Amino acid sequence: MRASVHLVVIGLLACSSACSSVVGGEGEGERAGEGEGEPAEGEGEPPSEGEGEPPSEGEGEPPLGRLVPPLPSYSHGTCPTLAGGPTSATSIVTGFATGDQERRFRLLVPASYDGSEPYALMFAWHWLNAESDSFVSQGELESAVEQFPFIIVLPDKRENADGSKSYQFDWPFAETWGTESELTFFDDLLACVTGQFTIDRERVYGIGVSAGALWVTYLSTTDRANHLAAVESLSGGLGSLGFTGGGWSMPYAPQPNKFPAVVLWGGDDDWLGLSFRDASIRYRDALRGDAHFVVQCVHDAGHAVPPIEAPPGVTRFAFLWQFMLDHPMSVAGGASPWSGSLPSSAPSWCLIAP
Repeated sequence: MRASVHLVVIGLLACSSACSSVVGGEGEGERAGEGEGEPAEGEGEPPSEGEGEPPSEGEGEPPLGRLVPPLPSYSHGTCPTLAGGPTSATSIVTGFATGDQERRFRLLVPASYDGSEPYALMFAWHWLNAESDSFVSQGELESAVEQFPFIIVLPDKRENADGSKSYQFDWPFAETWGTESELTFFDDLLACVTGQFTIDRERVYGIGVSAGALWVTYLSTTDRANHLAAVESLSGGLGSLGFTGGGWSMPYAPQPNKFPAVVLWGGDDDWLGLSFRDASIRYRDALRGDAHFVVQCVHDAGHAVPPIEAPPGVTRFAFLWQFMLDHPMSVAGGASPWSGSLPSSAPSWCLIAP
């Protein structure tokens, strides 16, 4: 991107402290149109079979799941010892060497973890002008990791030596000069956490909010997506800005892994420098056109916390965690155990994208 384009993008996306109040995707307050998501006439009817012919070999067997790729290698050879902890205060990891940097993140490990059985691994990227602690508190993650349970890695934005952030938008989805180092950070986290904890490699997931959702969207268009069993974009998507003399847009690049996805946004008012409604719709349509299973969630709160009500006795965002845990790599690309209908825990403003 030309330097002049960077400056215009930065000016349009620069955000006030309101960004730090966003914890989830946002959606159109409109309910699904009549018939939306219903099968077409004749859909679901069995195909006619040749008279008297036996079924083909393998007919009736479930489709094969997706392949788990080999782990990346840690960029510094031998991983440092990672302790993690069950709270925001005890989960901070600092000075983690990755590429030519040292980075900070949180590694939230439930107190119930003893290594005797594999746990799912989540990656969660925070929103603009926030940090991983914000995600832990507003996402109720200390409760979530115990209730489900799972382990979650929450990267913090890259900072300069003086403490200022390296990217204007916290993640380099637009400032593409930083993408390779950020992808290396993901590789190193995946390699080291998986190497030291008992992780179910079929249950590795990615979720992002706002700027973090733009980053997880970008990540999902690279070969790193092949490590992820499912993805959730909360007010993110394929971002785009157009203006006289140039522009910026995030292209879609298909990957072999047809991961299931939740694409959530806050309706027509989900706007903060760019239209997250338009970006989310572009991402949803690109995924559906590329044979991914997509749950679309559209509420009416704009670019703010989605109005999800907590089920009795369960953390508020249980629906989002359950979606991921119900979609391991063993679920074939484009398929889903939710394909018939959404569970009762799903908000009324979510539907299976047609």
